[in-house]
Amino acid sequence: MRQAIIALSASLALVGCDYVDAPNAPATDDGGGTNETLKRRALLEEFTGHRCNNCPAAHAVAANLANVYGDELIVVGIHATDFFAAPLNPPAANGSYSTDFRTPAGDTYATAFNVSSLPTGMVNRTPYNNSVTISSGSWSSAIAEIIAQDAACDVWFSALEHDAAAHTVTAEVKVAVLQPISGDHNLTVYLTEDHIIDWQVNSLVNPPDVENYDHRHVLRANLNGTWGQAAITGSAAAGDTLTFQFNAFALDPAWNPSNCALIAYLYDTGSDEVMQAAEREFEP
Repeated sequence: MRQAIIALSASLALVGCDYVDAPNAPATDDGGGTNETLKRRALLEEFTGHRCNNCPAAHAVAANLANVYGDELIVVGIHATDFFAAPLNPPAANGSYSTDFRTPAGDTYATAFNVSSLPTGMVNRTPYNNSVTISSGSWSSAIAEIIAQDAACDVWFSALEHDAAAHTVTAEVKVAVLQPISGDHNLTVYLTEDHIIDWQVNSLVNPPDVENYDHRHVLRANLNGTWGQAAITGSAAAGDTLTFQFNAFALDPAWNPSNCALIAYLYDTGSDEVMQAAEREFEP
């Protein structure tokens, strides 16, 4: 159970979380809507590292699953652990493995979910074969179980604006409650960047040190802290809609907004299970 909620950064203004009746969300490619038979979307959190020689095989599995499941699956690459994801120390003469892809949130998740070896992943943080962290060989089966289930809620981005001049992103996230929900639930928002070209050790090729490797769906930041913010306290009734505003979150100048996206997910703080998730690219 996650008790701590990290405070919002100064660059993030939380305008509000409001309940309204009879949600009437638009049906868009980003999710949304109030269809009572809406299915859950799967969130694959893939723990990886640029110095993990077996991770590219898992990357290939994730890429194939993304093609198979389409909008039913959201993938995020979490570079974690000092051994596999930290820059080389001392630095290599050719500059290889000098990038630090780690994030404070990613390292916290690796500790909280007892990630001791890579590659591994979590599908909606739901146990599969009695384990929350599972190998890439089990990802497809775990995803299939999740997306077959009716969703108790929907999550979608009702607005997203990237200000290129200010180098910020502003977004609005909505959560529609489709079935009565009990227990405390938090909303977390990730910022990811796709197609980062950098070094990766890869046991599938010779030589194994790949200079121009395509790193996919890399977690760059959390907009509202490692464990997000309170969304439902105690319970929520079917028909409620929750609205969250995220104003002018500052982007790192090194990030390419053309490849950036936001991922929002609602999870049960008692079990950590992700109930529903949504993704929206800065530039559709």
